[in-house]
Amino acid sequence: MVSLRTAIIALSFVVLSTEALAQVSIINQEQNDSEFLLELTKAVDPTATSVLGILNRVPKAENNKDVAPECDPKFFEDQLLSKKRTTEEYFKAVKQFMNDCQSELAYGSPKGILSLAKMAVDEYKFFKHPQVTSLQIPLSNGVVVPAIVALKQDSRPRPLVVMKCGVFCGADQNAFNVTHLIQLFDLAPFNVVLLANQTGLDYLIANSHFSLGGWSEGYEALLAGKWLREKWAHRDRISSMHLMGMSLGGNAAVFGAAFNDMYPMGNGQKVYNSATAVCPVISLKPTLEHLYSDNVIGPVFNMMTRSQFRKARGYLTDIPEMVADDQLPARKQMPSYLGDMASTSLQRRGIASTTPEFFKSNNFWNLPNKVQTPLMVWASKDDNVVSNKLNAQVFETDDYYETAPNVGVVNAKYGSHCAFSAAYGYQTAALMLRSFVLHNSPEFVDSYKRSEMPWKFGFKKISSVYQHVGQSWKFEAKSQKASVTFRMYNFVANKNCYFKNPFGDEVAGCITTRQIDVPISEIAPMGARVPANDVEAQALTREFNSKVEFLTDGKPMNGTSSSNFVLSWRPLFE
Repeated sequence: MVSLRTAIIALSFVVLSTEALAQVSIINQEQNDSEFLLELTKAVDPTATSVLGILNRVPKAENNKDVAPECDPKFFEDQLLSKKRTTEEYFKAVKQFMNDCQSELAYGSPKGILSLAKMAVDEYKFFKHPQVTSLQIPLSNGVVVPAIVALKQDSRPRPLVVMKCGVFCGADQNAFNVTHLIQLFDLAPFNVVLLANQTGLDYLIANSHFSLGGWSEGYEALLAGKWLREKWAHRDRISSMHLMGMSLGGNAAVFGAAFNDMYPMGNGQKVYNSATAVCPVISLKPTLEHLYSDNVIGPVFNMMTRSQFRKARGYLTDIPEMVADDQLPARKQMPSYLGDMASTSLQRRGIASTTPEFFKSNNFWNLPNKVQTPLMVWASKDDNVVSNKLNAQVFETDDYYETAPNVGVVNAKYGSHCAFSAAYGYQTAALMLRSFVLHNSPEFVDSYKRSEMPWKFGFKKISSVYQHVGQSWKFEAKSQKASVTFRMYNFVANKNCYFKNPFGDEVAGCITTRQIDVPISEIAPMGARVPANDVEAQALTREFNSKVEFLTDGKPMNGTSSSNFVLSWRPLFE
């Protein structure tokens, strides 16, 4: 049995030989991911040690490195949201920021496929978080969608983000759900519902039929949104609602954006205020053909596909004979066979379909109407799983969407396949998703303001030979105190420090730190509380590292020698 997380790690090493892939499939499933990554790394390159430092990593949601004020994601977001902008103006500002700062933000981070390995070992046992639970969403068409729900402690209405995950992804503990819960829940003032993909094992078991692609999954996302707005026990906690999807779930997001325009609720209101497609599939068939024909990644996905069908075989009552091992085709014929499976399933459920018709309906460009819902496509040019050239780049250069005022494509240089948090750091990854939601949340934009609190916990003055370069929070389980670590660059610590950029290459001995404890009771107005367990403490650490800024004279303290500063935090977070 090959877990999704294991397969992600396997994808992260494109030089895997066929023999190495065979070894992957027989690794004891009880081995933890760290041991697997170590063994896989040795198999690829016995001398490789570069990835060993990221094993069992609990993200603190800091930037990958200390960042100069002009590229500080938090301060940029303040400027972005502090005044009302049109969606067209929003995209222009975000694209300019990424163009100017992406090289600095990605400096020293793993690039390309290795960023998937870093993302895959981020540790967050989110079901141990007291505010995260499971949900089964019954749709009006008889489908049941497994989901993960994360709700903030208070019952105030907030933006609700509904995220559809990617291929073989269920409503379970996996790397993609980890990274998006961190970005959308820990680092944002949102309530979150993560929906299983139609190809997830829990979805297959719950519904006993095979589905694939944005035509059906986008419509299901719309039905799920209607159920959440109208029948969910927590519907009174929704102030606005936003659809997201990543990878194959991104196909659901772009189709869902179109269906959002076509099928409003009974009162005429649209279900979703915005849609975001992350590293998305836009056209299903050419993407599958490119994926399975690749001689490196193709064998891994073929292995994942066969493993998934083997596990689901006893539950797929619509097409049981088609998922037998002796019926599954050779790797390069798999895309057509998947289309045959989906089409046959539709026929046996009383829906007219042929394989060509199925693939035609799952090509976004065959939709007759143009998307009017605010839509962001966020992708990376080095994506070696979902071809950027076949998907995001086509969207970016489309005659209509290239100039459409409500749609924007942010095509970053790095990020591999949805691993933006590894390439640019969680602060930047969260900025992209969070700011677009907030921009399209009228209840937020109309009352934007920041709250401030003077720093009153002691800080000795520093001389001009020191310069602030970073601050980080840390919460611990059941502790009545949080700590703040101040990082300062010392220009005269040694002869090399004076000639270096404090926000450039790290130089040994140039950074000094100062840690100060802060009583939880004093920062309770900011949303601080005593964490019940380690997982909640980790989440609070990330939340404070994301929402709190240290400002002096209204600007970031970093780059200064100030000892007179305030704590500033974002609205709706506390």
